[in-house]
Amino acid sequence: VNRARKLTATMLGLPSITAVPANKGRLPKEAFYQGLEITVRLKRQFIDDIESLTMLALIRSKETGIPDGKHVREISVIEVKLKGERLPAAVLEQFARFRDDMTHHAVKVLYVIPDGTGYKTAVFRNANVNEGIHEGRLYVSEPHSLNKSGIRIAGTDLEQVWDSLCSQTALNDETPKNVDQRIAIRERIMKLSAEQQRLKTAHAKARQIGRRNELWNQLRKVADELDRLKRREISGALKNG
Repeated sequence: VNRARKLTATMLGLPSITAVPANKGRLPKEAFYQGLEITVRLKRQFIDDIESLTMLALIRSKETGIPDGKHVREISVIEVKLKGERLPAAVLEQFARFRDDMTHHAVKVLYVIPDGTGYKTAVFRNANVNEGIHEGRLYVSEPHSLNKSGIRIAGTDLEQVWDSLCSQTALNDETPKNVDQRIAIRERIMKLSAEQQRLKTAHAKARQIGRRNELWNQLRKVADELDRLKRREISGALKNG
């Protein structure tokens, strides 16, 4: 992995006003997991997998002029430089969850993971049962190159900015609306697509007429639900666009 290029807030597309000076950004690993209830194995993984942690930027009203949200008052942009390929997702999730709980949802964390040629982002999103997200989890983006438009700050307050950053990470678009609902739809589509593939294979292999008919009916049900969800996804995207 090429680590020669030092990542900065402005290289990611963030306003220079949000940047943390390089000499103040370094975060000691011990301070990062202090206070976290993590197993010895997870702590070991964290130490073995992470080379360094750096606070690249702080997105706050003070610097940006964007008003505080209902809950969100700060978004910390933290670079996680890895030693190898493995991302210690469980520790990153616990740290973001810990910050979220300790601050009553006021401080959120956007992780930036450089990969030599570009970077990925990662966010922890809380459960939202009403919208179909039954447990909080860490979402990791697709790889991005540094010469693209980068991380975008979109929204009328910091709550919306956070939702937009989550949308950019989990859904690859910047709209801050209905993020949890759209994530739930996307995940259901992925699950059903895998189920459709499984049923197609089973149907092709089945020899008994009764079994083939049963699998065919299951396939039709899955295809109908997939079609309905895809239409919902498109209409949601059009409404948000």
